[in-house]
Amino acid sequence: MGWALRFLIMIGLIFALAGCVTRFGGGEAGRGSDVAATRIPNAVRVLREADGWKAHFHFSDDAAIWAFRRSALLRNGQRPWRPASWEVLTPGVRLERIGDFDAFVARDGIVPRQVTIRFRPLAEDLIADYDPAIILSDGRFALYGGHFSAFPMDARATLAVLSEPADYPTRVAMRASGVPMLFHGQRVLEVDDVGDSYVFIGDVTLTPEDRVATILDPGLPDWIMADLRDYTPNVFRAFADQMGPHKSHRPTIIASWAGTKFKGHSTGGSVSPGLITMRIEGEELLKVTPASLRTMRWFIAHEAAHFWLGETIGYTTPDDAWITEGGADYLAMRFSESTDPHYDAGAFISSARTDCAVSLKKGSLAEARRRGDQRAYYACGTLFALAVDRAGRGRGETYHDFVRGLIESDADRKVTSAEWFAAARKFGVAGPAIARMHALVAGTPDAAAAIDALMAVDVQPTSSVSALAIAATEVGA
Repeated sequence: MGWALRFLIMIGLIFALAGCVTRFGGGEAGRGSDVAATRIPNAVRVLREADGWKAHFHFSDDAAIWAFRRSALLRNGQRPWRPASWEVLTPGVRLERIGDFDAFVARDGIVPRQVTIRFRPLAEDLIADYDPAIILSDGRFALYGGHFSAFPMDARATLAVLSEPADYPTRVAMRASGVPMLFHGQRVLEVDDVGDSYVFIGDVTLTPEDRVATILDPGLPDWIMADLRDYTPNVFRAFADQMGPHKSHRPTIIASWAGTKFKGHSTGGSVSPGLITMRIEGEELLKVTPASLRTMRWFIAHEAAHFWLGETIGYTTPDDAWITEGGADYLAMRFSESTDPHYDAGAFISSARTDCAVSLKKGSLAEARRRGDQRAYYACGTLFALAVDRAGRGRGETYHDFVRGLIESDADRKVTSAEWFAAARKFGVAGPAIARMHALVAGTPDAAAAIDALMAVDVQPTSSVSALAIAATEVGA
């Protein structure tokens, strides 16, 4: 049975079942996910056609507005990215920005159940979200499926004041007219449910022995390509030895080269299920230097750590992003310290301490994302991980053992802040330290004093971790 026919049958079944479940309008979707179990998912077909890439939306309900769950702004210019990439082809429907969300809006009444757009893959950096596309210099690229997910709203005024997107199921299917694709480390010609993941479009050479599927932009400097091929598998091997297996079958890394538009260097990217993406640029990277090599390797270690902290086990609310981001920073620091004799872990902790104190002068850690202060999760979370690491060192256990315990003991693979603190106490973190971390998360008028107390060390250093904690305390004093 052909892919298109299978998809049409699936759509028919979806809408045939629509009469058998509870109706849900835009207002109900705007109230959250309390009826998510009864919702019929939207279906989106993303296809490469003769006149370009198109997305065919099949909405499962009537709504005046369909808002896009992921509506981050471009980092450059802080403006919506969809108008530069999407063209609505369906008459009577327009793309608008309402409050914090991009949305399909009908010119008169209800948005049609079927809406089609033509789009140009856009490889631009977004604020705190995945790039719409990752484009390599040879024309191959990856598309992110999560940007096609939408939820219904019944009124413009309601959406204009909404701070969090509603939960609404969406199945995104993708096909590139016979062009091979890579999804979750496997070669495919079609994907029936992309989810919040990237699909790479283009041929990739893999062998069964490859522990990591590495896709490198041919425009990358030779030294970067060589290091990515050799260093990345070593990071995954070490983390697996320390924390056990992650849940992905074969990790994929896509590294793109953005050229030499400026004299310095920049390494950015993200991690999504089964995938690390990297955007590398800068004239300084045309030749290898100790600083650029250290930056590159630290970034790989941080993103690789997310296969355990983030993918294998994650948080339940973005307010608790310190669990995964701070934890990944700390794991990257420890790996860098173990493999690079010149890596300055004490300076890293000192920087985290300073940044955490500065961030929490503005408000609580839990509210950091609402004030656009993402750095707080990394910096303060690093200090929390250090506190855990110090608690285990007397019996020869480390933060890696703590993470392994979280993974093994949490069946739903989601950790709340309360569960994390309970696990930290069980691991040996003293009650006063737990109380100080609680205060920093909830908000305290004297965050700097709480951080100073959390960082205080009353024993002689017996390891590099305790030594760097003392060094950081002295620097910050």
